[in-house]
Amino acid sequence: NTPPRAAHKRVRARAGPPGVGYGRVGHAVSGGAFPAACCSGPTCQMSKRPATDDELMPPPGSSVRVPASYLPCKTFQGPRPGYFFRLGDTGPGYYVDRVARDAATRAMPPPPKRRKNAQELLADAEAKAGFTAGGGSGRGTESNAFADDSTVLDETGLRKLVLQFERRYAANQQLRLKHPHSPEKFVDSEVDLDESLRALSGLAGYPELYPEFCRLNAVPSILGLLSHDNPDISAHALELLHELTDADSVESHEQGGLALVTSFVKESGYEVLLASLVRFSKNELNSSEDASAVHHGLGIVENVLEIDPEQVGEMVARCDGGLPVWILKRATRSFGKKNAGDDDSVDDVRSYAAEVLAILCQTDNNEVKLLIGKDGGIDRLLRAVAPYKKKDPTNESEREWLENVFDAQCACLALPENRDLFVQNEGLELMLLLMRSKKHVRVAAIKTTDHALTNHKTGSERFVDALGLKSAFSAFMGKGKKKNPSKAESADVAAEEEERAVSVVASLFANLDSDGDAPRYGRLCAKFVEDDFAKCDRLCELWSSYVGKVAHVDAKLARDTRDGGVLEGADEDELYVERLGGGLYTLELLGSIIGSAYATKHEGIRARLLLQLEQNSDEVWDGNEDAALRLLRPVRNVLETHAENIGDVDGEETQMRRRMRVVKLIVALGGGRDEAREDE
Repeated sequence: NTPPRAAHKRVRARAGPPGVGYGRVGHAVSGGAFPAACCSGPTCQMSKRPATDDELMPPPGSSVRVPASYLPCKTFQGPRPGYFFRLGDTGPGYYVDRVARDAATRAMPPPPKRRKNAQELLADAEAKAGFTAGGGSGRGTESNAFADDSTVLDETGLRKLVLQFERRYAANQQLRLKHPHSPEKFVDSEVDLDESLRALSGLAGYPELYPEFCRLNAVPSILGLLSHDNPDISAHALELLHELTDADSVESHEQGGLALVTSFVKESGYEVLLASLVRFSKNELNSSEDASAVHHGLGIVENVLEIDPEQVGEMVARCDGGLPVWILKRATRSFGKKNAGDDDSVDDVRSYAAEVLAILCQTDNNEVKLLIGKDGGIDRLLRAVAPYKKKDPTNESEREWLENVFDAQCACLALPENRDLFVQNEGLELMLLLMRSKKHVRVAAIKTTDHALTNHKTGSERFVDALGLKSAFSAFMGKGKKKNPSKAESADVAAEEEERAVSVVASLFANLDSDGDAPRYGRLCAKFVEDDFAKCDRLCELWSSYVGKVAHVDAKLARDTRDGGVLEGADEDELYVERLGGGLYTLELLGSIIGSAYATKHEGIRARLLLQLEQNSDEVWDGNEDAALRLLRPVRNVLETHAENIGDVDGEETQMRRRMRVVKLIVALGGGRDEAREDE
């Protein structure tokens, strides 16, 4: 009949020393109470079943280490894995079998290594490359990592940059999708993305890494940024592509440049580039950043054509030729005067667009020329130069723009279809107005007329009907030049004007028929009679001048083809091209004009030509036929060389027709007769 409180005290006293009790499963617990299931109590002594794992393990929240080294128990309760029962220093119970545990641990296989995720791999790459992890605005220096020329970029560093760029691009896209109306939540990610773009610009100095860059599939991501909602990101992506495709960057490794261009085209680069140009051109006049972006876009086109000129065909095929057409429209687009009294100045983007347009048109691909002609390009180009019949360019940029527009026009006129459109749009009449204006565009107008009349019968007829003979022969005689030209341009301009005028007159003789176009042909021949045969005198003067130029070139070629010379081993075709550039081409045209004028059988023209040729020859013309044949022999020799080198670019039929015409001129000059008798 002991009171409950006193019984509790007796239980604690039997449990062990003061301050130490035992838990429900027999673990020693500081300050704990011994439970009724303790092995030292009556319940434990009466039970014969083995203790369970729950009874031998510490309760949840216990501070005792797991597994325990000693499990107190008064009697043996059966075997326990990893323990053995004995009476030890602590008392009876189960003690840890350390020998068996260590043997089992050694026999266990090592745990498998955990595979690193993308972020951990990137961190390792950053650490290996010497950059701080995390990277970003204010968190690292990788954006300026390759600003120092002493830093060398290798494949490992490139992979790190690309992986970092891709990670930041993905993070930015996720934040934009998650918070489309909260810019403050994704602005930091765009700063990081912009820094990654700028870090990739260091690749421009390592074109040998371009194939690896394309293999890492970074080009599609950069092209994707061209349509980014943030225009600054898109503009920087354009700038990056411009730098990577720069001719100076790929000069040392052409294969790298070709790999980049191939990847660019494969990933619809032209379509995305066109959309970007349209996007930024809408506000380029009011934003210098947008104007710079358009400039970079045009630079990409120029660089791609320099790396692979065959890409002009791809540009025409993609988007129905939208990119070349856009360049044409931008090159001929006038924004008018900003303020009253201001000149209609040419902006830098317009000037650059005209330069790229000229490059496009001057390639060997005829598809782009046809595209520009069919899309109203001939009319656009004519309207662009029309205002300059009354004014001169105001600055150097405007002069360059005007020259590029004329170059594009002349390149397009290489096709007969475009020459027809040029005549239909009254291009010859406009060129005559420009020739008579005595402005800066005079020489360019003569050059365009030359291209328009080459192998074009309809154009020659239209030119004569428009009273163009007066303007043509004015240039032929060296009259009507611009007043007070600068010393730098006077010599070159005079030489080009002279050569173009000779070519125009030669084209008129070649295209006009003495039978079918008798009135027009008669008006042309009459020009050599008027003013006391002044045109005949000028013709022979030019002949003598260019004979001297060609002789000088022949002497130079003779020196260069000797052993050790710069042209050692050159074949006849290469030497012929060198002679053409040195004046032989114009000399051949002059020979055809002399032959055409001599073939008129006009006694006055023949006599004046022979008289002028005699002054520059050792032969003496006494009025007999043999002396005339000897004086005309140099002309026949030049025409024979010309006939032998007429190519078949326009077809064999055209080639034979042109050769037959030259042969007729040679016969008219006395060719085909007994030359042996003349030699004697």
